[in-house]
Amino acid sequence: MLGFSKTQWGTLHLNWVAFFMTFVAWFNMAPFNTTIMHALGLSSAEINVLMICNVALTIPARIIIGFWVDKYGPQKVFSSLLIFSGLVCFGFALSQGFKSLLFTRLLMGIVGGGFVVGIKMIAEWFPPEKMGTAQGIYAGWGNFGSAFAVFFLPLIALPFSEDIGWRVATGFSGLSCLIWAGVYYKFCPDAPGKGRGFPVHLHGVIEVTSYRDLILHILILIPIYGAMALFIWKLSEPPFSLIPNSLSMVLILGMVFLLILNGFRCWQVNTARLQHTVPEEEKYAFSQIAILSLVYSLTFGSELAVISMFPQFLQTTFSLSVGLAGILASSYAFMNLIARPGGGWISDRFGRKRTLFIMVMGGMVSHWFMSDINSNWQLTSAIALTIVGSIFLKAGSGACFAVIPLISKPLTGKMAGLAGAYGSVGAVFFLTLFSFVTPQIFFKIIAGYSFLVFLCLFFLQPFSSSKKINN
Repeated sequence: MLGFSKTQWGTLHLNWVAFFMTFVAWFNMAPFNTTIMHALGLSSAEINVLMICNVALTIPARIIIGFWVDKYGPQKVFSSLLIFSGLVCFGFALSQGFKSLLFTRLLMGIVGGGFVVGIKMIAEWFPPEKMGTAQGIYAGWGNFGSAFAVFFLPLIALPFSEDIGWRVATGFSGLSCLIWAGVYYKFCPDAPGKGRGFPVHLHGVIEVTSYRDLILHILILIPIYGAMALFIWKLSEPPFSLIPNSLSMVLILGMVFLLILNGFRCWQVNTARLQHTVPEEEKYAFSQIAILSLVYSLTFGSELAVISMFPQFLQTTFSLSVGLAGILASSYAFMNLIARPGGGWISDRFGRKRTLFIMVMGGMVSHWFMSDINSNWQLTSAIALTIVGSIFLKAGSGACFAVIPLISKPLTGKMAGLAGAYGSVGAVFFLTLFSFVTPQIFFKIIAGYSFLVFLCLFFLQPFSSSKKINN
């Protein structure tokens, strides 16, 4: 089926399950928010802080993990990350108060960066003509871990008391990660003879091949540090006020300093490299990963944002119970099973650039119509339209990562890390804007950003099935 060899199928299954396990761990708090509030006497504002902390460190983690996977290989990095996930889950399950919960949820954000590891592994084992389908299956089935956590962890907690059940369930997710770490390390070796054509440095720098790309690389760092500064500011403002204003200003200035430092390092490393002639086989256009990062900030960033607000939107708009609103809203996450692999498959068959145009356009139109949803709509029509919108954008994520590993294979981890970080950047910006506008305006913002990304796609170079996207 799909023309994959036995070794390729084995690699694919080992990786999507590893990704699935990290997502179950990453989202293991979501079904127990109310339970934890009651059991530990937390306020709703404190729960909101924990949810924000759960995604904050994912932004830098995806970049750093991308660098590590290029240097040490996917086998060691994914196995280590699974062990780390298990230990953090145990720490979370044993937490007795808000501070320990806060610490473990911040660490859990690092677990959310595991996505980029499998991208690198699959890029090493699959040829370009099968890349989209393989990456789509990996990402789609792995992303289903979030829906699995919401539906099945409460079943594990059910036989126990309220105070114990959530601890057992979240601890079980940690144990599963530890078991799979051993399985993955034993049965999923790195591809033999993989290239090491670029030196790897852990300072936020991707090696570029022209001075124009160097300027673009520095500019593309700004939204990443901007999102972190926005996160700090959000925690300092009511109703959270977790960080004093004076400290938040210091931290935000620290983000500015790190941006300047990272930009200087980027210039320093690459100017030294560009003083010599870059081999023809190493050349690529950095603008391609910049465009695809914007695509992923739309497709995955909007997914995280809509999943966060949609249950409450359904509850208030259609006067639904909390439980029914959650069940109906979870249909958005279930679409990952088919939409993301489908986007990769379509990209393989009908063209990378054409597929991205269609998916982004479909997401734009569907989310514009979603802005008209109100209490006069039929509930079934609202859910159907939302599912259509989610299919387009999730398929767009699959099509996006069908291209990224083909830009420059030695830099796959770094590039996947950059694009993955932009997914979290998009979520931070979308959710921040949502806190100031109505849901209807929120959907129009997503549609408007979709149009901007659509225009950017005109600058994406035509793809041919070769080593680099710009051939």
